[in-house]
Amino acid sequence: MAKYDVLVCGPIFTDMIFTAIPRMPTLGEEVFSQGFDCTCGGSTYITSVAMARMGMEIGVLAPLGEDFLSSFVKEQLHNEGLSTEHVYNMGRSFRQVTAAINCAGDRAFVTYQDSLAHDGYIAYLMEALDRLETKMLVINARREFESVIRKARSKGMCIVLDVGWDDEWIYSTELKELLRLGDWFTPNLAEALAISGKDRPEEALQMLCELIHTPIVKLGQDGAMFRAEDGIQYVPGTPVKDPVDTTGAGDNFLGGLLTGILKGWEMTDAVRLGNYCGARSVQGIGGNAASPTWEQVSSEFK
Repeated sequence: MAKYDVLVCGPIFTDMIFTAIPRMPTLGEEVFSQGFDCTCGGSTYITSVAMARMGMEIGVLAPLGEDFLSSFVKEQLHNEGLSTEHVYNMGRSFRQVTAAINCAGDRAFVTYQDSLAHDGYIAYLMEALDRLETKMLVINARREFESVIRKARSKGMCIVLDVGWDDEWIYSTELKELLRLGDWFTPNLAEALAISGKDRPEEALQMLCELIHTPIVKLGQDGAMFRAEDGIQYVPGTPVKDPVDTTGAGDNFLGGLLTGILKGWEMTDAVRLGNYCGARSVQGIGGNAASPTWEQVSSEFK
């Protein structure tokens, strides 16, 4: 049985990233950017690469197709030392692409994704849990993945839940109930406030603690916070003078956090590593251009 530190589920996108744009274009207008890159993105890819660069053994369970974009993704995975042995082959074209526009310190996205036959992908994930051994499973907190989450939990896997913004789902009672099946959850502040229905970060964290064992709320450049035995702990962010691209900073945070946890670090130090990885990642174009290796962590992280 193949063994991994972490299994990561979910789609991988091809990202076309535009940076240094003077202003957002209006309809019918063209604006030139001063920076561009084409890379892979999405939380599955960014988190997997971030952890692999720090020496973790990662199993990627992403759905990919038989098209030039999927071939590009597979090539990039191999370049990062990640195997495509366990990806779910759709056997047809499965294009997943995002255009990311960075302007004035924020981002806008346009995304296209071919339809995914969820039943087939879920069946594949259920089968994969029987033939792969792991300490942690990273998976999106969506209703279609509930059976996978429950099976992983029954096998003693630590469940790390992720969530993307969806105007209906983020406020739903069903999401709150699904979070109860997890162990770790790292929403950003906007997500935490929306899920909890609270107005203050501290109140949101307290409410999330009633739903899931270990929530950690990301506070952007201000760092992150979690609840310890003696109360709420704030872990300051790593300063960044001139961020280039904030795409994937939260996913790099997760990669650093889980790496610290798997190495047996104290929670505060693991969160600090997450902050460091998130801050370092914004110094390059794309989610992983500046993600650190373990050698860089060893020399730079204090």
